[in-house]
Amino acid sequence: MFDRAGSHEQTSDYAVPWWRLNVFRSLLLARLGDERAATDAQEQACADLPAALPRFATHLELHRGLMLARSGDRAGGIAHATTAMNALPPEKHSLTLRMLVNEIRSPDTAQ
Repeated sequence: MFDRAGSHEQTSDYAVPWWRLNVFRSLLLARLGDERAATDAQEQACADLPAALPRFATHLELHRGLMLARSGDRAGGIAHATTAMNALPPEKHSLTLRMLVNEIRSPDTAQ
């Protein structure tokens, strides 16, 4: 299906190439607690992630922070998320990124 419907050659915030599909998979799997599969999706996304789209690299780092927080290392997850956001220029901070940071900071995130 992806071979027919994917956005292979586009580099934009709106295209959905294979690497971006893996960004989505990473978050879903991190929220479900499947760290091994989430890490695999993160690695697949990083392999083809265009350098021109640094927000998506930040997304992946926030997913790693979320996994830390959900595994019981809330302070480590928050620190990882803060470092990732600080590395991204403020004008690139999106509502989605800020919402994910808030999710990581939430005491309800830890299982």
